[in-house]
Amino acid sequence: MRNTGWLLFEQIFRMGLSLVVTSLMARYLGTENFGLINYSLAYIMIFTTVSNLGIDNIIVNEIIKNREETGKVIGTTIYLRLASSVISVFLIFLIVKYMNVDQLTIQFITLIQSISLLFVVFNSIEYWFQSNLQSKYVVMAKSTAFTIVSIWRLMLIFSEKSIYYFAVATAIEAFVISVCMVAFYIKFKGPRLHFSLQTAKKLLAKSYHFFIAGLLIMIYTQIDKIMLGKMTDVATVGIYAAAMTISSLWVFVPYALIESARPIIMASKSHSETLYIKKYKQLFCSIIWISIGASIVISLFSHLIVVLIYGNQFSESINVLVILIWSRIFSLIGSTRAIWLTVENLGKFQVVFVGIGAFLNVGLNLMLIPMFGAIGAAIATLFAEVISTFFAVLIFKKTRPLFKLIIESFLFKGIKT
Repeated sequence: MRNTGWLLFEQIFRMGLSLVVTSLMARYLGTENFGLINYSLAYIMIFTTVSNLGIDNIIVNEIIKNREETGKVIGTTIYLRLASSVISVFLIFLIVKYMNVDQLTIQFITLIQSISLLFVVFNSIEYWFQSNLQSKYVVMAKSTAFTIVSIWRLMLIFSEKSIYYFAVATAIEAFVISVCMVAFYIKFKGPRLHFSLQTAKKLLAKSYHFFIAGLLIMIYTQIDKIMLGKMTDVATVGIYAAAMTISSLWVFVPYALIESARPIIMASKSHSETLYIKKYKQLFCSIIWISIGASIVISLFSHLIVVLIYGNQFSESINVLVILIWSRIFSLIGSTRAIWLTVENLGKFQVVFVGIGAFLNVGLNLMLIPMFGAIGAAIATLFAEVISTFFAVLIFKKTRPLFKLIIESFLFKGIKT
């Protein structure tokens, strides 16, 4: 698949560069400042989901079904996200100021990074390229931005700049991506973008389940850092963030497959139910077994990986990594599950499943973080992922077929071409 090749190229390139830059940055900043950056970024990640409004999960499907309304769909999405981003920046400032009274460094760093939300709205354009199987231009935009930001961070390290300059990198990356995305869209004469109130209502009506679900996902994936920062210290956040970063480095392969397969699976539904199920099982099987393989390798070499990338000052991240890496399997199952729920018009159940995960994660964090610190947060994440993405589908009659699909995909049943 053309999309997969370009997405893999981008992610391999970014992974290699990220390993070098993250290693040098973490060693330079140390556990405390590295934790401070990631503690601040946790708020930004949560509100990135707020500003996206959950439309990511339906926009490709909308474009494929109504090609003639592409400009209206994308244009309306941009306007909606711009409004929500402005509100999000304001809310971030208020929340961080309230939760971190008299901690001006945290407040200022978070405010700087929140500016990125005003630029990511233009990422909506990438779904036009996806729907036309032209993801290479999205790859080029993101790779360009990531390269520029990586050079910026390296310059900061070698010139020994303060932590505030590193916070600016988040906004720079979002700005460059948006500029490149708009430039490519204009170059290839994408449909004229315009706002439609009727389209806005339709998009919000279809996406609100995914908006709530996405927000809950971000809460229970980022709340660990926030709770660690409030219940322990920012150095512990740095330990946890280091493990989290490594556990996420390899996911470029499954995410590339998911992004490339999404439009193909959605399109196959209208042609043949048998083909649709087979394509879906093939994706699930690939995701599951790639994840298992990666988890085994990283678990076995966790000590070497952590010390090589971060140095001995981050040695506490080793046990955290061994736990977190296995949660990635179920997180990716959840991402793949979202396609099925979208196609089957069962998006409302995504909210319930993720809500279960968020509730479990917060509750377990309250119990385990005081006792085990970063390791407790990792255990809470793993347990919440297993329940919410796998066993929760058995609760409702309409979603039980998905449990069977996952098991059969795991067993290679019904995936042969």
